[in-house]
Amino acid sequence: MSDRIVGEVRKSARESIRVVLREKRGDLGLDLRVAATNGRGVMCETAKGLRVPVSQIGALINALQAAQRLAGPGKE
Repeated sequence: MSDRIVGEVRKSARESIRVVLREKRGDLGLDLRVAATNGRGVMCETAKGLRVPVSQIGALINALQAAQRLAGPGKE
């Protein structure tokens, strides 16, 4: 499977969090990487980020939803 960008969340004017399904060494995982504008104005992924095993995506979603509930209304 080739890399599949699932989405991107704007972090600032120059950075975003890129959500990518990526196969690495035969294992499919979800990469959450910081993408930043380079000197030519192109968004490129940096080494900063984390990898979540596909089997743990549901747990990550649950944790993010819990954080959203704790943050309160209007904090979306």
